[in-house]
Amino acid sequence: MKTVLVTGASSFLGYHVVQQLNGRGIRPRVIELADARLDVLKRLDVEQCSGDLDDEPSVRAACTGVDTLMHLAFKVSVGGGGTVIEEMRRVNVEGTRLLLRTAAAEGVRRAVVAGSALAVAVSREATPLAESDASAENAFDIPYARIRREAELAALAQSTPAFEVVSVCPAFTFGPDDPTGAPANKLLQAIITRKLRFTLPVGFGCLDVRDFASGVLLAAERGRPGERYLLSGENITATELIERVAALAGVRPARFTLPKVLLDAAVGALELICKARRKPAPITRDVLQIIGRYAWYDTSKARTQLGWTTRPLQETLADTIASLRESGVASRQRELE
Repeated sequence: MKTVLVTGASSFLGYHVVQQLNGRGIRPRVIELADARLDVLKRLDVEQCSGDLDDEPSVRAACTGVDTLMHLAFKVSVGGGGTVIEEMRRVNVEGTRLLLRTAAAEGVRRAVVAGSALAVAVSREATPLAESDASAENAFDIPYARIRREAELAALAQSTPAFEVVSVCPAFTFGPDDPTGAPANKLLQAIITRKLRFTLPVGFGCLDVRDFASGVLLAAERGRPGERYLLSGENITATELIERVAALAGVRPARFTLPKVLLDAAVGALELICKARRKPAPITRDVLQIIGRYAWYDTSKARTQLGWTTRPLQETLADTIASLRESGVASRQRELE
């Protein structure tokens, strides 16, 4: 792994992958989606390629002379209507196919592609699932998850002895040093500022973004071609997470469990309002399939085959809370200046 191309370096996940590459003395090339926040790249030591991932000549130039590709640039949305879904499919599926096809033609030897644990499987029982448990019964059947599954399978299908493709599928990911406002970190921010007033009967695996980044690098070095690796840490319920974050932050935790009928009504009303305003809804009712289910994962494969390890959840939570508070103080100081 000498010459590395990273897509999505401006994302929360990609930012930390590049940080770890920089820590190894590697200055990767980066190419982004057309609407990416390029100011984030100023915090990293990178070679920014011209153009974007929508431009085939720019993609070809970025891949030339590269031995390892880390593809982390994807559109993420759990809301919206047909146009949002079409854009996700265009970027996530067709864009991934084009990038990997071009990379293979330009002599790239190995590609690591970011999938999604939610797109692999979500259990109906309080039992961790492994890579082999991907099935119709365990599917999280929303457009976002279907599209991410399609993109991952399309990527793995391009794996050959000359062009090895590996997939890593992260769970619910948070951590410190967040330049973008990751969804999981926004949840923690809502807990420590006491803006979250209720909990939900749902379970999820918690992953530190720094452990995700180390998993990507290990997959690039040791991952078996054509294989996917689930990356997750401790499996807990939403109520347990809220209580642990609140205890560390010194605030009172939310303990009221919102009835699903009220949640259905609230999301349904939001959809109607957004439709009337001709705007995509930020969340739709099909996402509520997650209620009563467990996004819990068995990561034995990554630990055994890659030698991957994770830090304690308590450490992740403490570091993330400290980082969120520090960034909040810095923001208030800038407002006063």
